[in-house]
Amino acid sequence: MTRRFMSLLRALPVLLVAQVQAAGILGTSVTPAQIQASTFCQQYSCGEPFVRGRDWQYPFSRYQGLTITRESGEAGSRVVSVSLWVRNDGLNAAADRAAFQQAQRLALGYVPYTGAVEPCYAAMTTRTLVNRPDERTLGVSCELWDSSTDFYVTADPAYLARTAPAPAALSSGPTKLHRWSFTTCASQSGTNTYLLMGEAARCTLRIETKGEQSPVVKAELQYEIEYVQNGQYVKKLLPGKELWLPGRAPGALDPRLTQQGRVITLNVSLAVKKTPGRTVTSLNTIAKLTFANGAVKTAYEPLLVR
Repeated sequence: MTRRFMSLLRALPVLLVAQVQAAGILGTSVTPAQIQASTFCQQYSCGEPFVRGRDWQYPFSRYQGLTITRESGEAGSRVVSVSLWVRNDGLNAAADRAAFQQAQRLALGYVPYTGAVEPCYAAMTTRTLVNRPDERTLGVSCELWDSSTDFYVTADPAYLARTAPAPAALSSGPTKLHRWSFTTCASQSGTNTYLLMGEAARCTLRIETKGEQSPVVKAELQYEIEYVQNGQYVKKLLPGKELWLPGRAPGALDPRLTQQGRVITLNVSLAVKKTPGRTVTSLNTIAKLTFANGAVKTAYEPLLVR
């Protein structure tokens, strides 16, 4: 092996990182190592990510953090959103504006929004800052939540569908979960993509599989709650599990499961009580599926609570 070839091998990771940074990571498949080697993480000293389902979370200061959301929890799935979150008790217009610009550069390779961030501090609904700056990007936006203000760069679903990998790979290999997400939550207030605090809802988790097709013969569900109380972040696994079995008549609050080919639809009953001094941010579902061919796979999916 020549010395020149060895030099090229050593330089390859750096070249890959440079290419990702130049084009941005939105709509591409990246690794945690590539994120950590990015200009953003070099500037803000990102450590190892906290992995939560589809999300890689990089808290980098007391008040700020970066979240990379992918199509699924599978290795190699593409980035669908890059977001910066800022705790509301630590808002700083200059620091937040600078970090948001760097997050846009990480996502897209350039900065489509360079304006003020102060209007986002009072945006109780999603505020669009730049609409469709390029073909792969649905928009640049922000939103105020109970405990944080979040800034987003979001991929266009139509672009992702056009550039999706060939579906042939879905039919080969052992049974695996391909991608999953909550689609709707229906409560007395209507249908949303999140769970309303204090209201019971039936929420639908849509799961797609790949590899060998096989029917689900058992589903076990457990839940995890995330909240802020007295300024402290808490993440707690709730006791008890729910069980779905084929042929069993479900009760009013029991989970329901249907399957059509590679698409599994789980409908679950969820609710979060209002507790004084507590701000619930997420209710996470852990769905362990057992297939007739013996495969056992788990989907972990957060659901925003408002």
